[in-house]
Amino acid sequence: MGLREDARATCRTTICSDADSVVRSLAVTPCYKRRVARPIITLLGLATLLAAHDAHAGRSHFAWLYGAEVNPERGVEVETWILEENKKGDAKTDETAFWWGPTLALTPQLQLAISMEAAYEDDRVGDAGVHFTRWGADVRYRLQSPDPVEAGPFAVLLRLGAKRLIEDRAGVRGEADVVASYQTGRLLATIDLGAIAERVPDANEVELRPAAGASVLVGDDVRLGAELYSELIVDGDATSWLVIGPTVSMTRGRFWGAATCGIGVFGIRTAPRVTFGLAL
Repeated sequence: MGLREDARATCRTTICSDADSVVRSLAVTPCYKRRVARPIITLLGLATLLAAHDAHAGRSHFAWLYGAEVNPERGVEVETWILEENKKGDAKTDETAFWWGPTLALTPQLQLAISMEAAYEDDRVGDAGVHFTRWGADVRYRLQSPDPVEAGPFAVLLRLGAKRLIEDRAGVRGEADVVASYQTGRLLATIDLGAIAERVPDANEVELRPAAGASVLVGDDVRLGAELYSELIVDGDATSWLVIGPTVSMTRGRFWGAATCGIGVFGIRTAPRVTFGLAL
């Protein structure tokens, strides 16, 4: 009997020991926890970034016009423009230009934009290529509260910018806009009175850039309408032109965008443009 009991005790000890070894071998180590946690944290971060928060920060519902909205306090956004000017002037010049830069809120009503610009231009005489054109900054100040309830249907934004020309090292460019918008129900109307002055040795240029647009809300943050844009030469040898065309805009999560295809009234054949932003 004593030998039989000792054998059973030894067997139980061996089985328990083996079970403990198996449990320990299946235990989750800190290294394993880190390997599992990293992709989960990454996915959660992406989900937070793409969460469906309205991207009301600094958006415009028109491609050629500035909007009257600004980023919320401490908000940061990346804004991009892509535009074309096709068969412009007597020389039938073609141009594609890019604008890219971050915009950041300094106060609830004031924001700063830092931009870089590049362009491809073909003047039909053998000079064609892509090059950086200018860089600079502008400030945008909204006169009314950014809260649409407090602001009411009218809003006005003032914009002032300064750019350095890259190829003409002595060249500078000033820009200014007064943007006014009115919104009632589904209707939004905007006027943008812009101007630029470019100082280059022996080649100064001054332009007026009046623009206007109207759109109607037709779906979940989707608008359809029309816009008008022009560049009118006051001083210089460039070509004056004007376009008018349909426009569409949308907001999805942290993304907003607007697109138009301007049809030439005079001085140009077409001038399509896409403007979009992503709130960070």
